[in-house]
Amino acid sequence: MESFEGKTARLRRIETGEEAYGPGDRKEQATRFYLDQMLDEVVERALLHSSSRPHPPVRLLISLAGFSPVTTVLVYRLLKPQRMLVVTSQNARSSVDVIGAQVVGDGRLRYQDFRHAPVIPTDPLGIYRVVRSELEELEKLDEEKPYAVIDITGGRKVMSAAAALAAWQLGLDLCYIDSDYDPVRLRPLPGSDRLLLLDNPTALFGEESMSAALEMFASGAFEPARQRYDELCEIIVEPGRARFMRALSELYRAWCDLDLTRLPQGVAATEQALRQIRHDVSVQTVRRLERQLVFLRSLAEGDQDSLLICFFVLGEHYREVGRNDFAALLYYRAIEGCLAGRLERLAPGFRCERPVYTLLTDDVEALSARHAGILRTIGRKDVDGTLPPVIGLMSAAVLLTALGDDLPRHAQLAGPKALSHLNSLATTRNRSVLAHGSATVGPKESQTLGVKAQAVLRGYWATIDAQEDIVALCTELRFIRTDR
Repeated sequence: MESFEGKTARLRRIETGEEAYGPGDRKEQATRFYLDQMLDEVVERALLHSSSRPHPPVRLLISLAGFSPVTTVLVYRLLKPQRMLVVTSQNARSSVDVIGAQVVGDGRLRYQDFRHAPVIPTDPLGIYRVVRSELEELEKLDEEKPYAVIDITGGRKVMSAAAALAAWQLGLDLCYIDSDYDPVRLRPLPGSDRLLLLDNPTALFGEESMSAALEMFASGAFEPARQRYDELCEIIVEPGRARFMRALSELYRAWCDLDLTRLPQGVAATEQALRQIRHDVSVQTVRRLERQLVFLRSLAEGDQDSLLICFFVLGEHYREVGRNDFAALLYYRAIEGCLAGRLERLAPGFRCERPVYTLLTDDVEALSARHAGILRTIGRKDVDGTLPPVIGLMSAAVLLTALGDDLPRHAQLAGPKALSHLNSLATTRNRSVLAHGSATVGPKESQTLGVKAQAVLRGYWATIDAQEDIVALCTELRFIRTDR
């Protein structure tokens, strides 16, 4: 027996004219093959993935049909209505014959229970009248309001909008066939279909809910935003933007949490979602996001310079959303990482957590003396003349000064006054509830730490002869706040 994948390949060959399946043009042959050979398995797959929201038996299905009858037939098979009305535009009426052959007779609908009506797609009142008339006739037969669903998958978008308005006026549910998109064939992937049953027609395009989700996203609440976008993906007709923002929210959540193991997956998902709505996103946003994705790949691969940039960018983000203690911690890590990174670049094998000072100089005693002298100039009174066994932020700054390195000059750390200022900033961070104390970092202290972190990062960048403008890069890497 031929596999579903094999049938999908045959369908593509029929669509391209490489294989024939009976009379008619390529489209007619492809539709016939799909309905004859693939529909049963498509229905089985769709039943597994479709909305499980409970609903009464469908008394009436009203389906908008376009040039392709496929989705209307699929919705019929999934909902199994007792009565069916197919609404078409004048130039799509040929679909009615194909639909009728699939849904009428042989234990399916009776002929008297299958109806079709042509409408003018741009006349919402005409669509409303057709739907209302059918409902009124059924109400007379049943002596009660029937449970009816409007399928808005087929037909033109203006017809879907008009049908949604009719559903809102008449209190009807909506349904829609959603599918994964094949970027090669520029159409849905066979077998990826799922039925979405919508009980709120105002959620059709989801603008209000999308705006609420975007507010969460813009405020930095990436996980709640991801959850809301995930819900929207299941209920709105055109979920491309919601899928993109869901992927971006998850990516930013992983980035914000420094969840480096999840970043590659997030990058791939965001790239895929962006491809599907690229035309709906500004060129500036696309370029900026593409730069971020390149950066995040290097961060996930363990590039240490990327990690330093990441600390600063995240510090800016947390300061913007008012989480100043987190911002201070990250700014501190950026400063410390730049200073320690510069020291380790001076001598192969030198490590700040277990320093071997002979790797830095042939005269360790002289280095120790200069180190002690610098500490005294910034007010340290407990200097014992020994070099630190573990190098932290201030130790790294003092050692680089004692070694006569260029970084202190580039980073505005040259001289006792600049080092004293750095020491006071380090103290602010150390007293934070997220470090070693119980104090809270305020907005002013957080901003001052941010200015210093940027200066040190820029100075570090100058010492490694990087060609890229580090300030411009950090600006590009700051989180996007819009879905456009």
